Amino acid sequence: MALVLSGQGEKASPVLKLARKYSAYLAYPLLFASIVWLLLLPFQTFTRKGYFSENAMMPNQVYTVFGSEEHISAMSLIDTELALQSTAKDEGERQAGAVYRAFDSLGLDSEIQRFAYSEVPGVGSTSGVNVHGVLRAGRSDSVEALLIAASWTTSSNATNINAIRLMAGLAKYASEQVYWAKDIIFLVTDGGEHGVETWLKSYHGGGGLYVRSGIIQAAVCLELPPAKSYAGMGLFFEGKSGQLPNLDLVNIVQYISRVERIPAYLHGMVDAPRSSTWLEKYKRSAQLLLRQVSSLAIGKSVGVHAPFLRYRIDALTLSGIVRPTDPVSLEYLSTGAAPVMPTPFTIRSIGRTVESTLRSLNNLLEHFHQSFFFYILPANEKYISIGDYIPAAGLMVASLLFQAMHLWWMQGSDDMRSDNPKTRIDRINAYYAFLRRTLPNTIGIIARVHLLGVILLIAPIAVPYAVLTNTTSTAYVFTMALASVSMVLHISDTYWIESVRRMVDWKQLKAVVELYVAVVVGCLSVMNFSLAVVLFGVTGLPLVLTRVWTSATKIHRIANVCMLLLASPVCTLVLSRAALGLSPLDFTSSPFRMFLGDFYHFGNLAYPLVCLVYWPVNLLCMIVALMP
Repeated sequence: MALVLSGQGEKASPVLKLARKYSAYLAYPLLFASIVWLLLLPFQTFTRKGYFSENAMMPNQVYTVFGSEEHISAMSLIDTELALQSTAKDEGERQAGAVYRAFDSLGLDSEIQRFAYSEVPGVGSTSGVNVHGVLRAGRSDSVEALLIAASWTTSSNATNINAIRLMAGLAKYASEQVYWAKDIIFLVTDGGEHGVETWLKSYHGGGGLYVRSGIIQAAVCLELPPAKSYAGMGLFFEGKSGQLPNLDLVNIVQYISRVERIPAYLHGMVDAPRSSTWLEKYKRSAQLLLRQVSSLAIGKSVGVHAPFLRYRIDALTLSGIVRPTDPVSLEYLSTGAAPVMPTPFTIRSIGRTVESTLRSLNNLLEHFHQSFFFYILPANEKYISIGDYIPAAGLMVASLLFQAMHLWWMQGSDDMRSDNPKTRIDRINAYYAFLRRTLPNTIGIIARVHLLGVILLIAPIAVPYAVLTNTTSTAYVFTMALASVSMVLHISDTYWIESVRRMVDWKQLKAVVELYVAVVVGCLSVMNFSLAVVLFGVTGLPLVLTRVWTSATKIHRIANVCMLLLASPVCTLVLSRAALGLSPLDFTSSPFRMFLGDFYHFGNLAYPLVCLVYWPVNLLCMIVALMP
């Protein structure tokens, strides 16, 4: 009550009086401070040196033995079995049969899993075949397990035969050792992330799998494109909806890979040399941070590690970095010929990196828990913890709250904010009459706009063939955009009529929307900081800048609407094609369809946030800009 009545000049606490006095001047400085805070993150001042919290892991404290003639022969076993399976009609069945026979000959308990999935609900169906083999640890009762996974194709749609070969060699090596305290599962999937998700559902009680082990503690996924040798390995660790593996796993893999002379770089990006200027180092760190933010915000991952994180299994992907002049890679790109195995030195280095990682994970006494689960990595061997980057989200939320408070106190006529004590009762009565008249209309506008978002959310799932068959996915988005514009113009024109002009106040509408966005961004920042920053950039920032002037002229309204159109979901989805490497005329793989598929299969939050927050808030901003 004190907060409400303070807007009408009533007695209030000193804090409220101070907030009322300065709230109009705090929103924009706080917004500027949040942007500056984000721009400061790539500087070395905010970074800390990576370290291991789990001392029992003892990374690289063992003598590695992978790379003997027997192990190389086991790698060749995959090629031999593929040749024997040449009569199979289906390529997936041929590959699965070859891997199954190879795993079985190496002494693994193996099983084939056939599955089918739809890219988006109800649209098409793709079949695939998974194969997994379990190496039973002689010193345990199959309570815990480690996992090595690879898909038949890389993220760039090239063959991943080198990773399958390496898995066979690692299976041969692991079967010779007696010190394993955990089972080791070797998973070869057909269908990328969808194949892994199907396998994990079955493994965790979904049925259909008979060869099983215990709780999976960690997973290492491999991507080795065709190449004679690799310049290093790219390390990818982001999951869906901001999920991340424990930082100890990332640090351990990077440390081991450096010792084995084939370093793993975050996203395949080498740090700027030590002799570089501060500006060059800043640019490199900023590029890496932007890649992580984009991956965590939209859920685009490289490798098949992302589904594991949904099941609280720490996982990452190691992807070979191919030199532009590599002869094997160039031959594969030009002719599509089956690639030969990489050089012995390269395959030994990668194999020993995985071997040493397995030995460290074998020492894990309990689930990863000591190090960070919320972090961003601006450089190799560096990290920024949540305590260093979360203040930026707090400043964003504060800028929305202070402007919302100011607008709430300034709503209504000037007579309701008089300091004259003689008119106290009349002002209170007038104020509550104003709220009874305007607040239901404000809530009604917000509800009508969000109803459009709910339709956008459920329509593609309820009527998939009508809206998401190839080219119609993008046409559907533009149809919704036209409906949205029509709704905005209708609501705005209604309140220009003199008889209903007093039924709504744009200050009240903007204040309520700002409170709504502040709550969403604040809650989201502790779950997925990257997505919270992106959401604030497309909703909160335009909202703060909407109708800055109390008495908006026609030029101000036009400028506001143009800004909001540029920040609209349709414009953003079109521009994101360039970021995703899609042709502007290719409508078969729209970002909208990708968001929908990730929401349906992996629970990614990008699609519901676009429908229920991003789109409605953009429309409400247009209504605020056009209202009298």
